[in-house]
Amino acid sequence: MKKSSLIFSFLSFLISTPLSFAQTNSGITELVNELKKQDQRIRYLEKEIIELKGHSHQKQKIRNNYNDHSILDIPYYKNNNVSSIKISRREINKKYISFPLAASPPGTFESVSNMPSNSGPILGVSSQIPNRTTEFDGLILKWGKGLPSFSTPDGNYSFRVRGRVLADYGSSFSSRFPQQNISRTILRAARLGVQGRARNLSWVLEGDFSSNTLQLMSAFATWTDKTAGLLSEYTIGNKFSERGFDGSTGSSDTVFLNRDIVANLLVPMMGWYGLGGAYKIYGKNWHIATQISGDQVNSTNNTNNVRDDLTYLLRAHYILFKDKVSLIHLGFWGFYEDSKPTQNYTQNVNLLNYTDNAFNFQVGPTAPLSHSLSGGVELFGIWKSFWGLFEFGVRKLSLRRTYSSYPNYALWAGKSGSEEALSVQGGVFLTGETPNYFAHSGVWAAPRVLHPVTQGGVGAWEVSLRYDRASVSRSLGSSNASTVTLGVNWYFLNYARFMFNFTHANVLNTDGLYIGYNSGNTLGGRMSITF
Repeated sequence: MKKSSLIFSFLSFLISTPLSFAQTNSGITELVNELKKQDQRIRYLEKEIIELKGHSHQKQKIRNNYNDHSILDIPYYKNNNVSSIKISRREINKKYISFPLAASPPGTFESVSNMPSNSGPILGVSSQIPNRTTEFDGLILKWGKGLPSFSTPDGNYSFRVRGRVLADYGSSFSSRFPQQNISRTILRAARLGVQGRARNLSWVLEGDFSSNTLQLMSAFATWTDKTAGLLSEYTIGNKFSERGFDGSTGSSDTVFLNRDIVANLLVPMMGWYGLGGAYKIYGKNWHIATQISGDQVNSTNNTNNVRDDLTYLLRAHYILFKDKVSLIHLGFWGFYEDSKPTQNYTQNVNLLNYTDNAFNFQVGPTAPLSHSLSGGVELFGIWKSFWGLFEFGVRKLSLRRTYSSYPNYALWAGKSGSEEALSVQGGVFLTGETPNYFAHSGVWAAPRVLHPVTQGGVGAWEVSLRYDRASVSRSLGSSNASTVTLGVNWYFLNYARFMFNFTHANVLNTDGLYIGYNSGNTLGGRMSITF
């Protein structure tokens, strides 16, 4: 920095002396502007080198200037060749990174490789997740998930393509109903979109091409600001809602092929997405998310001139404890929904894989729903490479008195019922990675693989186990179900993995096509790429 400053000062002095140059005034101005650009580029690169030197010695902790409330200090890369770095006009800093990487403390940005798949770029947060970068004539290219994101050196403007491809295979067997013993492949997700940011304003637009239909998924704009000195977001559009730990995680980031039973059973009538407004605020070790939504943008309500279901959602998490090897997360969530006059309620919850939609937990007869109230608790912990998650939730449903045109209305008019769901799960990274917990919003994200296959490593291997249980009562029937799932995940890159699940399920249905007690098994696999 001293060298560049002296050069710049000396040249400025020469320029100020009329006898030193014979150029015209316009030529001098162009020269000064070019020198300023070069000086700015050198400042940026020297700052990056200073930070990396601090990382390599494990001494310097760097906090983001804009978002100093964050709980997350950026850890270090292992690097033994900092002294060989040379500044050039076009600098590629992939040479700064040597593999294998060092495992990072839980709850740090270094333990994940990108933002959660259902979120947008957050000013002052997304830039703290370390990625390889290329500087080209003042434009910064960040390489995090296979495709580059384009940003200015100050990070105020950025743009990238985003998407996911999830291809599933499943083979079910042992059910007493032959129609449930099937083997098939499905495209769980084929999503493509774009995201960008212009200073405080960010946006996301993406569509999904799976299931032989094109659906609009995320389509929202977010304004990032500060409330009482804390980072806050104001969002309008079609957005994924927050409900519990697994329920707030994108399909490409979950540990198992299916989300847990708490997320899949306790779903408002609007579904996973809603068109409306949301507000989030982030503290040092907590966040609160609120949302008011109507039906999602793909709802048939758009063509039949009937009002939306209105849903009010709230979720909050707080990190009770964290140190260099462990972390404890506590969260609460809830929603209240006011259903439209013609809303009918029934649920078929998939118990095996998405490849077998016949083996279901059938909840109650189809009935006119008036409103429902749901809430739950989540407890999550990390110790070194181990993680554990407990979730529990309940939902009370009240049926409508005034909707009399539905068959057998008198059997349940004005009655109520309840649902309960519980999930206990845990896992470990056998290759030493820190569990991929994104502490900023309390959900799963993509892990940071210590030994990627492209660097001659074995990738990241994770083994996990989950137990789910659910039941319904009163006017909804007396059905119950339980599942046990064993999972193995192989992340050969940060953004690509193979998933293998074995699930055993027991179910007692009192309504639907397959009444009575039943059990079944499935072997499932997935190839997942997120970019």
